[in-house]
Amino acid sequence: MQPTPRFHRRRFLLAAAMAGLVPGRGLQAAFDGALAADGWQEMTFRDKPGNRYRLDGDGTVVIESRASVSVAWRDLSADLARTPILRWRWRVDRAVPPTDLTRKGGDDRSLSVYVAFAWVPERASLLERSVRAVLSSLAGQELPGRLLTYVWGGDGRANGWFDNPYLPTGAKLRVLRDGSAPLGAWLEERVDVRADFRAAFGEEPPAVERIGIGADSDDTGSEARGAIRDLGWLQA
Repeated sequence: MQPTPRFHRRRFLLAAAMAGLVPGRGLQAAFDGALAADGWQEMTFRDKPGNRYRLDGDGTVVIESRASVSVAWRDLSADLARTPILRWRWRVDRAVPPTDLTRKGGDDRSLSVYVAFAWVPERASLLERSVRAVLSSLAGQELPGRLLTYVWGGDGRANGWFDNPYLPTGAKLRVLRDGSAPLGAWLEERVDVRADFRAAFGEEPPAVERIGIGADSDDTGSEARGAIRDLGWLQA
């Protein structure tokens, strides 16, 4: 006998709750009001303390993570046919220990940049639709579709695009800077998001909806300090 949709929903609900994927409330550590005024919003996670976010006068977002995890999001849409290149500068002053980013519960990273795409249900598998339905219901809001994550961290074992261990459907990660990257120095990144989506998912990307930034140090109970600035879209 095949499992029923109701069985699948219960299974994903339990899995999501156990994995701590459900957005939480009341756990925010410190989120600068100037960031909120600039259009940023923080997403925390169930039973996890949030990071500290601060906006400097030059537009730099400073992130401090102390055995914590959260993501700051803002709308930064793009027409990938015209401006497929996402550019930013980032700096890590204190790094988390190298971790295996492919393993759930051991995937801390010093900094991350997220690109969230519009939800296109007709492209999604049954599993992907089921997971998203559960998480959207628990979050009390519509969630974006597929997700690309660019990472500063890892232990060097993860190459190319690989599955997010918490969201193995519709979310991919790639390490841009590992533990050998210099600390205390601004480094510039330029990524072709359109090409990266094709490489990660094997199809053309839908519209970009949001950009996220964050850090993750809760698994190792460590600290990370870094900053991100100059996020923007460029022509190829």
